[in-house]
Amino acid sequence: MSKFKIQVKLKSESIFGSGYSIPGSVDLEIVCDEYGLPYMKSKTFKGNFRQAMEDIVDILSSLTEATKYSLMVEKLLGKGEAGVHHWETIKFSDLRLSKNIRYIIEKAVLEGKIKDQEVKKALTDIRSFTSVDEDGSSKKGSLRQIRVIKKDLFFEVDLHTERELTEQELGLLSIAARNLRHMGTMRTRGKGEVECTLLEKEKDVYIDKTDAYIDKFIKGVRINA
Repeated sequence: MSKFKIQVKLKSESIFGSGYSIPGSVDLEIVCDEYGLPYMKSKTFKGNFRQAMEDIVDILSSLTEATKYSLMVEKLLGKGEAGVHHWETIKFSDLRLSKNIRYIIEKAVLEGKIKDQEVKKALTDIRSFTSVDEDGSSKKGSLRQIRVIKKDLFFEVDLHTERELTEQELGLLSIAARNLRHMGTMRTRGKGEVECTLLEKEKDVYIDKTDAYIDKFIKGVRINA
């Protein structure tokens, strides 16, 4: 079991798009597993998370030594072919619903108590969107049906590493988590607003350590500035 997780709360409806359309149903479908549970692939989440971390490093570069934190990003998240240092990087799981909820739903589907399509329908809605002209009127033939994931759901990503992470690294991970505020498609339409926290396992319970690691990190930056 992973010692660290990133918890993601959907503060608005979100679209983890699959890029596929279903004739007679929706023009943009979300990614779901065999149980009807929506999720985001690890590579996609990592790309979002990396961008959030690199944005923080850009800010830090004006306050302290930029190279130090750029190298920390590469050590945590990798850079292309990491070679012999590949073992040092963090491995991200897919972004999925919280494990306890997932277990109950998966068990119900396997036992035939509920169908995967019923699960998808319960956790998602279908919204209609149109493109608009410069004068604000809807473009003819631009109506699209898009599936969205309902807000207020909690997702999580397991973080796997073969080494102990330093307090500085955990601080940077925590700040990046706080900085990751939007994910998925149609962000300009108010979709994909999220709130992320870093959880650490202590005595078999995952605790929110985001603020604690951020405070330590900021103190270190001030001392070295």
